[in-house]
Amino acid sequence: MRRFSLRLQWPVRFGGPAQLLLAGCLTFLVAPSPRAATTDDHEQAVGALTDVKAAITELVAADASYAVGPQAYHRAAQRAINALAGAGGDGYRADAGTPGDPPGAIGHIDRLLDRSTTPVWLAPLHSAEANVRAAISYLDDARKAHEFMDYAEATSRALTYLEVARGRPTETGVLGGLEGALANTVLGVPAGAQQQDACRPPSVAPAYGVHGGSVAWVTVPASGGTHALAEDPGATNVSLKGDIIVLETAAAPIVATDCAKHTGAASRPATPASSVTRVSLPASPALYTKAQAEHGKQIFATKCVACHGVDLQGTAAPSVAGNDFLNTAQHNGWTLSIIRYIVSELMPRNAPASLSPQDGASVMAYLLASDCYPPGGTPFPASDQPAFAKIKLGPVPGKHAGANAKGVCPVD
Repeated sequence: MRRFSLRLQWPVRFGGPAQLLLAGCLTFLVAPSPRAATTDDHEQAVGALTDVKAAITELVAADASYAVGPQAYHRAAQRAINALAGAGGDGYRADAGTPGDPPGAIGHIDRLLDRSTTPVWLAPLHSAEANVRAAISYLDDARKAHEFMDYAEATSRALTYLEVARGRPTETGVLGGLEGALANTVLGVPAGAQQQDACRPPSVAPAYGVHGGSVAWVTVPASGGTHALAEDPGATNVSLKGDIIVLETAAAPIVATDCAKHTGAASRPATPASSVTRVSLPASPALYTKAQAEHGKQIFATKCVACHGVDLQGTAAPSVAGNDFLNTAQHNGWTLSIIRYIVSELMPRNAPASLSPQDGASVMAYLLASDCYPPGGTPFPASDQPAFAKIKLGPVPGKHAGANAKGVCPVD
């Protein structure tokens, strides 16, 4: 009889908080996260990330146990579900216990998303939620698996989605996940922490440099000893300024660009309209065909409309077309490759990656058409293309016939 034991092959990252050594005398450590239910935005995000990490650890511990028989693996899958779904979530079973807390990762994320504003961390949180829900679906398959190979496949897929939900602090925007949001946005600023305008040079420590909801840098004193940080800032650059150590985040270049725009606009004298030189902007690329966009509209109506709305402005998920979406995309530097990945690999939320490559391409064509990108004679491809990583999304120059007040173009 074959033993029910396995070694998961998917390369999962389980490193603890990174330690940064400067001049051999200073170490930065990430402080431990609270486990109690909270209402503070920072602690809600920390709670979600802690629950995701707990689910990952539970699955890896089961694999490392070399247990014989399916019971240990089924229990690990159920406990991981409990950590992600929370006590009130679908699939939760109290008898298995949980390595997480009562709200679960989904509960914490839903509390953060339950608001009428559009903070800069909205996109990574929506992405994290979609990935956590996908992981729960595969963990449910693992919990029911009779053969160890079925368990291995389902658990490996779940771990893949959990790692994307976890993200990394060196990424901004939708691909940053929970760690990216905590490192690069105000979600990473604990209650009561000192904040400074990131458009000005750092002058005190400890402090967070904040602008427009993004965190550009974190400062700590340059004195000897250990200085605890609330979160790993994923520092992309470290500098010493007097008696202050400045750790720049991945969002620092974005903030610097935004600060420069505001400073330049305030300092430049008004230019008479008659002296303005008109420059023709390069034409937006033709990335799809009209017929393909029309087919994508039909798919969207059956697979996507429940979350993104008939007007594409979002209901249970963010908007995917129009002024708000395109301005956010431009601000975050989203490329066509990023959006295509989300559509093809993470959507629909209740059945990720279930669209065929051709249907996913048609949905992309519909979204591009709705965002007023022009059609052409070549269909949007069913696979990613190297050039997509260089095409940054944003408002399409010019006037667009039929566009509504939200900036969405009609697809007929």
